[in-house]
Amino acid sequence: MLRVLEENCLGGDTVTVHPTWRPGSRLPSLRLTLRAARSILGLDASEIVHVHLAEDGAFVREGMLVVLSHLLRRTTVVTLHGANFLRFAHEHRRLAARVLGSADLITCLDEAVLRRVGELAPKVEATLMPNPVVVDHDSPTADKTEEIVLFAGEIGLRKGADVLWRAWQRVGAARPSARCIMVGPAGDFPVPAADRLDVRAAIDPHELRGLLREIRVVALPSRAEGMPMILTEAMGAGRAFVSTPVGGIPDLACAGGVLVDVGDEVALADRLIELLADRALARRIGERARQACSATRGVTVIDARLGELYADAAARR
Repeated sequence: MLRVLEENCLGGDTVTVHPTWRPGSRLPSLRLTLRAARSILGLDASEIVHVHLAEDGAFVREGMLVVLSHLLRRTTVVTLHGANFLRFAHEHRRLAARVLGSADLITCLDEAVLRRVGELAPKVEATLMPNPVVVDHDSPTADKTEEIVLFAGEIGLRKGADVLWRAWQRVGAARPSARCIMVGPAGDFPVPAADRLDVRAAIDPHELRGLLREIRVVALPSRAEGMPMILTEAMGAGRAFVSTPVGGIPDLACAGGVLVDVGDEVALADRLIELLADRALARRIGERARQACSATRGVTVIDARLGELYADAAARR
């Protein structure tokens, strides 16, 4: 998502992204955070500081940047995208309130987070704001694809990799020509071998874009989410998805997806079988998804919306 913001200069003439976290080590992450802090110190009063926050350590690491920007009287925008923000805010209310109270504007991905923000930082303007996505108008319609299911993300329990593995035993038996591809960094679920199930390491965004053009449907049976980019990217490529009603996913499913209960591998398998077997259905849902994605979260739409929000926040500051 940050890559999309930077590459398309969404919301401003220039957008510069400063990563503040590197997996597996605290010291490099601290150095990245200090580098971002130096960048904030060098900004002039007309520039916007937009900090993206998840939960847990991010509220210490990136939270310091929010407070620093506030103390320097820079216009400060916060986006909340963590899958477990509500749990974190309950356990660490004072920290969450201190950081969020330093912002001039907070954007959220779903209504539940927006309501919680209103309780934690009642004096700060807060609004819903979807993540941007580059709509792939050149992607073929879903009826022209092979029977391939794609899972993309950390291959672990939070994203339901285990549920998809169990569901695949049913899908594979019902659809002898179907395949499943799981792409992403290894998490806390070592995937057992299964027929026509291909587990791959993480790939770059351009490779993922090409893969989305080849597959029929995306599966993401998550237990917790904010607004997963793989689902919006699937929609932008004209692909239906099967997922769960967590985080902001129900809002996406209204336009381009099917929901099953968390942990229900039978329902997941049934819906995947349905979309693999019915090319016309996969195409209808996928094209509806692509149109909705273009209208609500395409880069042109988000660019205009961010520009308005930044201007309003700067005026309040």
